[in-house]
Amino acid sequence: KLPFPLTRRGGEMALSHVFALSLLTFAFGMEPSTVLLHNAAAENVRMPVIGLGTGAYAPNSTFPHGEYWNDSIAEAAIASWLKLGGRRIDAAFSYHDQVGVGKAIAESGIPREEIFITSKVGPGGSGKGGVPGGALGYNDTLNQMENVLSSLNVTYVDLLLIHWPYDPTHPPTTDPLCRGDTPAEMKACRQSTWKAMQLLFQQKKARAIGTSNFEAKHIQNILDMGELIPSVNQCEFHPYFHELDLVAFCKKHNIVFNGYAPLGTPDWGPWSQKWNSSIPDLPLVKSIARAHNKTPAQVLLRYSLQQDALVNPRSMNEDHMKDDLDVLDFQLTDDEIMSLNNVPHPKNPKVCPDPSQYP
Repeated sequence: KLPFPLTRRGGEMALSHVFALSLLTFAFGMEPSTVLLHNAAAENVRMPVIGLGTGAYAPNSTFPHGEYWNDSIAEAAIASWLKLGGRRIDAAFSYHDQVGVGKAIAESGIPREEIFITSKVGPGGSGKGGVPGGALGYNDTLNQMENVLSSLNVTYVDLLLIHWPYDPTHPPTTDPLCRGDTPAEMKACRQSTWKAMQLLFQQKKARAIGTSNFEAKHIQNILDMGELIPSVNQCEFHPYFHELDLVAFCKKHNIVFNGYAPLGTPDWGPWSQKWNSSIPDLPLVKSIARAHNKTPAQVLLRYSLQQDALVNPRSMNEDHMKDDLDVLDFQLTDDEIMSLNNVPHPKNPKVCPDPSQYP
């Protein structure tokens, strides 16, 4: 007898607890496609384990490190994703393509309540010279949320995240608690920002709230408030960089862990250029893929899912999207997972900035 109830997307079976994901694998010949959110989440909010990332880059960049999808690219990609059965979309106001995301959702003909939209407020996280985001802070967060809803043309999002715990560029903020740099000052800033997030949750502008790129020490700032606990923490996760201790910390507090960049963004030139090999091109990944008659990308998505990390790979290619959605019918062995965890990684293993260096 299973120690937890389950359901599945479409009305029959969705996991009631993300951390039972690996326990339930193949229990009924397939794996659940959604998990129930806890903590700062409305009742019965279920998050699809596979989403489509929209913070993507294209060639011929105008930004220093690549160009975000524009609205037309995002609209076409989201339309394809929804047509193929994908139901979770990972967006952010700082991605500069939410108008296209919202348009594709509106024109899909799919009821709004069947689509899971994640968006983000706060710093964009690319650091000096990178892509700008908003400031941390109470009123800043509330104001940014109005921009999020307006750009998506929706009245609520299913999940709202604080994008980054800190911004080294120090964008202007109206919150006097967010103008310092010491750990104590940043703790006060994050707590003030989280107060605003809780208000948005209470106002039902977000069905669930959480964090992104927060290390355990940053999440602890919120836990110390003794108030609502984040429902999700989204962080980078792939064979070159996987914080298993952070996954365990989140699990301890019933926080769903959502891994981004599960393929290591092989399409984004500047990041792959600092590595000898992109992750899908690693001989080990290709060998495991052949053993399971799957693609390297599918192997990497399984690698994340079997370690309790939900995934949201990016793609504009319908064939790749189909592959991304087709990863719930096979399982990597423990030895394969271990070998991927132990694959030699480059000196700089991360795609994005390292939040562990932030106060």
